[in-house]
Amino acid sequence: MNAGLTSQFSDVLYQDGYNTQTLSSAIEYRSDHTPIVSSVTPPYGDIFGGYDITITGQNLGFDVATVIIDGIPCVNVNSTATTLVCIVGARPKLPTSNTFTVTIGNQQSIIQNSFLYVLKWSDSRTWGVDLPPVDGDLVFVPQGMTLLVDQSTPVLAGIAAQNGTLIFSNDTDLTVQAGFITLVGGRFLAGTEVDPYSRKLTFILYGNYYGSQQPMFGNKGIGCMECKFSMYGIPRSPTWTTIAATINPGATTFTVSQDVDWKVGEQIVIASTSFFHY
Repeated sequence: MNAGLTSQFSDVLYQDGYNTQTLSSAIEYRSDHTPIVSSVTPPYGDIFGGYDITITGQNLGFDVATVIIDGIPCVNVNSTATTLVCIVGARPKLPTSNTFTVTIGNQQSIIQNSFLYVLKWSDSRTWGVDLPPVDGDLVFVPQGMTLLVDQSTPVLAGIAAQNGTLIFSNDTDLTVQAGFITLVGGRFLAGTEVDPYSRKLTFILYGNYYGSQQPMFGNKGIGCMECKFSMYGIPRSPTWTTIAATINPGATTFTVSQDVDWKVGEQIVIASTSFFHY
C-alpha cells in the first residue's frame, strides 16, 4: 500500500484446504474512511482516573467512537472528525498487558500514539502501605505496571522489571542511581520520536568487580532482554566534525571545518591524529 494513495483495491486469496480462489478487487482501501489516532494528550495519567484525555487524528467522527484503555472504558466520549475527548476510568487491578484501542463504529483505528496508565514514583499511593524507596532498596516493576520516574532516586540496590514498563518524566531533570537496571520483557521509555526527551536524564550505576553478579547481565549496567529499549532525545546534527588546522599545545581556541550543533557548557572531545595518541 502506497501511503500517498487515497483509494486502492486489493485482491483476496481464499483457501479452504481443498480449493484456492482469488477474488479480484474484493477489498477497497479508502483513506477518507480510515480512522487514525496521531496523538493523545496527556500521554499518561494515574490509575485513579476521573480526568479528561484528548485524542486527535483523522476521520474520527463518522460513527460512534469507543475508547478502551487496559480493558477499562474511557467514558462520555465527545467526538468530531479530528478530536475525541473522554473521561479516563479508574483501573483497580494490574492487567496482563497494556492496551489502547479506539474503535469508530466497527472499525479499529490505526494507533500512532497511545495512552498509558502510570504509577508515579512521587505519589505515596504507588508504594501502598510501605514507605517510598530509600538507599539500598530494590524496586520491582511487575507485568502490566508502568512506573513513571518523575523525581530523582536514592542510591538503590537495583531496579528490576518483569514485563513491566519504566518511563521517565520529561517535566524535570532526573538522576537515577542504582546498582543495576534490568528489564526482562517490558519497556524502557524516555521520550518518543514525536515528543523527544528535552530534559537532562543522568544514570549513575554503582558496583565493582567483586560485587554480586546477575546471570547474563553482570552488575553495574542497564540490561534489556526481549524488551523495548527506546530513548529519543532532541535531534542534533551534525554532532562531530574535523579540525581545520593543527591545534598546538597551550592553544585556547581551535577552528573546525564546518558548523556543529554544540551547546554552551557541553564537553568536547578532540581525538589525536597520531598513532601514539599523544
